[in-house]
Amino acid sequence: MNRRDALRDIGLLLGMAVTPRVARAVQAGFTAPAVGLPLRVLSSAQAELVATIGELIIPTTDTPGARAARVDAFVDALLADIFVPEEREQFLLGLADVDARARAAGAASFVASPVPQQVSVLRALEREAAPAGDGPRPIFSWLKELTLVGYYTSEIGASQELRYVHVAGRYDGDVPYEEGDRAYS
Repeated sequence: MNRRDALRDIGLLLGMAVTPRVARAVQAGFTAPAVGLPLRVLSSAQAELVATIGELIIPTTDTPGARAARVDAFVDALLADIFVPEEREQFLLGLADVDARARAAGAASFVASPVPQQVSVLRALEREAAPAGDGPRPIFSWLKELTLVGYYTSEIGASQELRYVHVAGRYDGDVPYEEGDRAYS
C-alpha cells in the first residue's frame, strides 16, 4: 500500500476525505521536522495541547501513541509550510476554543484537566464536528485528521503500529493472519 492509498483509507475510516492540501503534502514526503528544531507556529502551550489531544485520539498501548510519533511537531510544520494564513488562524482559534471549554468546566486549561474531563470536551467537539458546509471547519475534525495522518506517516505508526515489510516488487498472496494481528502498512 502506498501513502496515497493509506490516506484515502484513513479518510474513509474517518467518514471524510483527507484534506487535499494535506494529502498532497504527505504524498510529496512531508513529515515531522527533525527532533530539536524549534516550533514555528505553535507556542509550547499549544504544542502541548495538540500532543495531549493526539495522545487521547491515539493513546500509547502496547505500541507508542501520537505523542511518541511527534504529531505536535508534524502539525506545527504543516501550519508553517502547508496551510494558508486563513487556515492557520482558524486552527489556532479552534485550539483556543478547546482551552476555553476546559476553563468553562472549571479547569485551568485543557492540559491541566483530568482525563475524564478532557474526553468529555473532545466528545462534545466531536458531536459538533458534522460537516459545516461553507462555515469554518470544526477543530475536532482537523485534530483527528492531522493526528491520524501524522501518526501513520511517521516511522512509529508505519513500522511499530502497522507491520512494515519493505520488499519492493515481492508479492506474497498467502500471508497467515490471526484475529487481532496488526495490519500491514
